[in-house]
Amino acid sequence: MRKHRTSVLNQKFNIMLGGLINRLKRKKVSPKTRKKSSKEDAEYILLYGTQSGNTQTMAKAFFKGLLAEGKKVFMDELDNYSLYENATHLIIFTSTYGVGGPPSNGNYFEDLIKEKEPLNPLKFSVVAFGSTSFPEFCQFGVDVDKWLESVSGFERFIPLVKINEQSISDIRSWLSLWNRTSGMEVQIGLKDIGKKKSKIEDFIVLENPEINEDNTSLIKLRPKNQISFQSGDLLGIIPEGSQKPRMYSIARIGDDIHLSVKKHDKGICSRFLCNLQKEDIVVASLERNESFHFVPDAPSVWLIGNGTGIAPYLGMMEENQHSPLKLIWGGRTESSFHIYKPYADKAIKHGRMEKYELALSREGNSKYVQDILAEEENEVARALESGAVFMLCGSMAMQDSVLKVLNKITNDKLDRAISSFMNNGQILKDCY
Repeated sequence: MRKHRTSVLNQKFNIMLGGLINRLKRKKVSPKTRKKSSKEDAEYILLYGTQSGNTQTMAKAFFKGLLAEGKKVFMDELDNYSLYENATHLIIFTSTYGVGGPPSNGNYFEDLIKEKEPLNPLKFSVVAFGSTSFPEFCQFGVDVDKWLESVSGFERFIPLVKINEQSISDIRSWLSLWNRTSGMEVQIGLKDIGKKKSKIEDFIVLENPEINEDNTSLIKLRPKNQISFQSGDLLGIIPEGSQKPRMYSIARIGDDIHLSVKKHDKGICSRFLCNLQKEDIVVASLERNESFHFVPDAPSVWLIGNGTGIAPYLGMMEENQHSPLKLIWGGRTESSFHIYKPYADKAIKHGRMEKYELALSREGNSKYVQDILAEEENEVARALESGAVFMLCGSMAMQDSVLKVLNKITNDKLDRAISSFMNNGQILKDCY
């Protein structure tokens, strides 16, 4: 009887053990249970370039999918590209910003891949995000793909794929291509990474003066509901008859939004805004722009911009309490600055800004903001070395010229590449 009972118990135990083993074999490994790899250990390097954060969200979803497949993966920003000891694949997710330009964390990727040849051959794949409503659809992703193809040490794994408007079907097609080529079965939560829906709000027009000689207006709006925002955030304006928002960098002064708009003859949104009347209602959305907020504890802050790029600085002048603040602004003539001058004078009067300098291209000795920086190269070098933050807002052409001058200053005076200052948050950009 005892022998029979023991046999039955052993049989039950073996059945339970077998069932447990089978369940463990069938069980999918959760991404949360996979240990994240360092850049030294990882086989798959996933880099992302993003301006608003949407592309980073996409990259994170794929990162989790690779982890669930048991892969050693390391994820980072484009401008943090480095040398990777055990990497076999480089996967890049990137958006395009402005007129075919890089997002804020992808400005130096081209230089980095040319300076740092891979330790081992790297198979690369580029996924470009953009919108066909812009003529430069996915242009920066196209550029990245060409750069990698032309640099020694990189070998194409799959062709460049373009994703329009974060389309779920486009992402699904790319994922299918990846899985067929790699032999994997990566799964990502497609429903969770669809395009972020911005909350639409109503804003009442408080002031909209006549445009100045540069066809520019300084518009004041107030949200009808209480909303959290700050200078440097983006206002997505949806003009009547359009479904695509146009993004404007804004100032916050009190509870009001100030934005500077240049009216273009063929600009649907700029004409819409400049024609608004007091008490009109504007339908728009507010987007946080974390990478371009004022840094209150910086040793000093240099506000560098041209044209309507001065808009967020008007609020930052008001916001500043402690940091020595300096503005360098580029425009056509001194009268072009008149609509902004009261803000700058008030900030100086109340001790929130030390001074401002104007670079005028059509008056006196023609000058641009980068020329002033070059003239003050010793002061610029000392400021950067002390931890000062340089903020750039305006045209992409201005940004490129300023960064070129700053790069020369940091190399000549400090023996450091400008990328090191960008990586530690001393150079912030919001150009278009």
